[in-house]
Amino acid sequence: MISLSNVIKRKIVFERDQKTIFHQTSSPQAVDPEPIVSYEEMMNEGQERLQQQQAVLEQQEQAQRAALEQERIAVLEEARQQGYADGFESGQQAGQNVYQQRIEETNQFTHRLEQMFADRIVMMEDELCALSLQLTHQFLERLHDTDEEALYQTIHKLILQFRDREKLIVYTSAEDFERVVLLEERLHTILGGTATISLRIDPELAARDFRIDSENGAITGGLSTGYDLLLAQLSEVLQDV
Repeated sequence: MISLSNVIKRKIVFERDQKTIFHQTSSPQAVDPEPIVSYEEMMNEGQERLQQQQAVLEQQEQAQRAALEQERIAVLEEARQQGYADGFESGQQAGQNVYQQRIEETNQFTHRLEQMFADRIVMMEDELCALSLQLTHQFLERLHDTDEEALYQTIHKLILQFRDREKLIVYTSAEDFERVVLLEERLHTILGGTATISLRIDPELAARDFRIDSENGAITGGLSTGYDLLLAQLSEVLQDV
């Protein structure tokens, strides 16, 4: 004989089995990986940009050369026609004198144009050199953005100049501070663990520039500082040429 309690238990089990609870889970969104750019691709890109800029400068040079030549021919022809006209109308030596005077004026004008053209060529050479340095700076900046070893080597060279110091403070820009913190353990080994090295932020420093302070002095170096110094030295050399 089936008891009432057994019937109730079976009913509860049946109803429980009929109920299904669904839990909606969110699938992780696929994140496209950032493209990896090799050093060779970065250098090729910079070289291509440099060649494009050089081609533009050469086209401008050719166009200016052609324009100056056309203007020189036009001025010379005008002087010749005016001189002959004056000589024909007057029938005197005055016409020939005017012609000779116009020729001299034309020669002087041509000389000034040639000097202006030579000055422009020098300026274009300066611009090309500056462009080359700028592309190199941009390449190195992108390299330091992606390569922690390149960043470490920059600081490493600065710290090595303080071999006999006991306490050093490495100042970085706010942008680079977190990345340098990850290198702190390696930085302590540069001088064999004989010096205490602390990290600080200097808001005045440009990205990828660093300042090393010690009890006896300080030095600043890095990409931006090195680029500005090299550009200034190049400008001095070009001015002396």
